[in-house]
Amino acid sequence: MEKTRQLAMLCVGRAVFFGGLAISLVMISFAFDFALALQAGAILTLVMAAILLWFAFTAERREPKRTEVWMLLAENERPRNDHAKRAFRTMMQEVHTHYARNAFVFSVSFFAMSTLLQVTGVEWGLG
Repeated sequence: MEKTRQLAMLCVGRAVFFGGLAISLVMISFAFDFALALQAGAILTLVMAAILLWFAFTAERREPKRTEVWMLLAENERPRNDHAKRAFRTMMQEVHTHYARNAFVFSVSFFAMSTLLQVTGVEWGLG
């Protein structure tokens, strides 16, 4: 089951990475005002955390055959019986929750930095 968990971390992590890349590009587009860039990053990262939580909450009802992890597993390593499928769903729920927690921490950090910049009145930016 540890190999399955590593594959799940890889698959979900790759999706989170590409989401983070998109968020960072949006933040770069607001480089003229760092507080605004941090606000945009905070909101988008919070949306990503909400999506990951939705995936975590619906993991119990999702069929394992419809996941990327299932496709990457070797034929003999795929869960066959109901107990193994339940363990697979629980593991997917834990992985999504892990990444949702990390995304939430980043979102709160972005909000805090943005608020700090706005409260202090510092005008940082490339403009």
